[in-house]
Amino acid sequence: MRITPWLAALAAGLLVTGCSGDPAPQGSGATGTPAARQSAARAHVPEEIRREGVLVIGSDLSYAPMEFMKDGEQTGFDVDLANAIAARLGLKLEMRQTSWGELLDKAEAGEVDAAMSSITDTAERQKRVDFVDYLNVGSVVIARGKTDGEGVEALCGRRVAVPANTIYVGLAQAQNKRCPAGRKMTVVTVEALSDSMKAVLAGKAELYLDDFPPGAVAVQENPSLHLSGQQIEAAPYGIAIGKGKGTLKKAVQQALYELFDDGTYDGLLKKWEIAEGSLKTGAINGGA
Repeated sequence: MRITPWLAALAAGLLVTGCSGDPAPQGSGATGTPAARQSAARAHVPEEIRREGVLVIGSDLSYAPMEFMKDGEQTGFDVDLANAIAARLGLKLEMRQTSWGELLDKAEAGEVDAAMSSITDTAERQKRVDFVDYLNVGSVVIARGKTDGEGVEALCGRRVAVPANTIYVGLAQAQNKRCPAGRKMTVVTVEALSDSMKAVLAGKAELYLDDFPPGAVAVQENPSLHLSGQQIEAAPYGIAIGKGKGTLKKAVQQALYELFDDGTYDGLLKKWEIAEGSLKTGAINGGA
């Protein structure tokens, strides 16, 4: 389900332009005709992938509206963008269902060509894989029932669902240090991103942290939930590519520039009603 306009408006002005990483050439200035642009992107595809003719991208397809299953079909902003990138590279896309905890492992080991699943580009994760950044998104606190304070302050003294191996672990730990004595949070660790909401709805936790797009969908679909405060910690999503994949990151980056130029990227932002997350740097390892 898409984010409604009023929910999208909630974040207007809160997201900042993403950080820059490697110098990013302007897509329209040096690419020429559409055919030439397409050839420029294809030229960077590693020979092994070009020979197979398939771009294999791992994704945990359970995170609407970014990547999820609907009526047996893969859909979402990331799925649409991945298809557009593959087409630019002259490849077929195989979006392979992969559990969240295995995404970076499989990308790092080269078992998939890339991982694309609302993965925040961070300096710590850059030690394992390279990222090509494509969207800027902040996190929100989602609560069931009344809370004291808003945003991360609302976590103090509460049971908080936190999915393992995510940026939310660090956010929760940092806030817990700031919570006054006697009002420390109780962390309820869950396995997958989608399990946080389930834990709150089941009464196992009172709040959870999530990125804005899926958080807004969750609130829309579940009247018992509400967003507690504004977005925090805006950071880029990146396409994770193993360091052993050679020039693939350059190929994906070039394909992104072309999609920025021809309006495809803007069209997908509009389709999924997340235009406030627009990030056109195409930076490599731009996260902090």
